[in-house]
Amino acid sequence: MISKEEIQNLSALARVKVSDEEIEMLQKDISNILDYIGQLSAEKGVSASAPLSASSLRNVMRDDTPRADNDLLAGKRESLLQALPKREGDYNVVRKIIQKDE
Repeated sequence: MISKEEIQNLSALARVKVSDEEIEMLQKDISNILDYIGQLSAEKGVSASAPLSASSLRNVMRDDTPRADNDLLAGKRESLLQALPKREGDYNVVRKIIQKDE
C-alpha cells in the first residue's frame, strides 16, 4: 500500500491540501489503481517502468498535400474566408476566452 508520506508528498507537489480522512481514502484508491496497473502489465507482458522509446512513437498526422481538383473545398478558400464574421487578413478573429488573473 502507498504510504501516508507519499500521499502527502503528492499533495504538496499538486499544491492540494488533504485532510487525514482524505489521505486514508487516497491511500486505498491509489493502491487499488497501482495494483490494477500491475495486473494489466503482467497480463500484457508490458513493463510499467519501461519508458516509451522514440522508435515506438509515430506521427499520426496526415501528409500536407494540396487538395485535388475534384475535392468539394478546392478553390473555395476565399469564399470561406469571406463568410467569417470577423477577420484580420487570412485569420478568423474570435473573442478572448483565457484571461490573466490580476
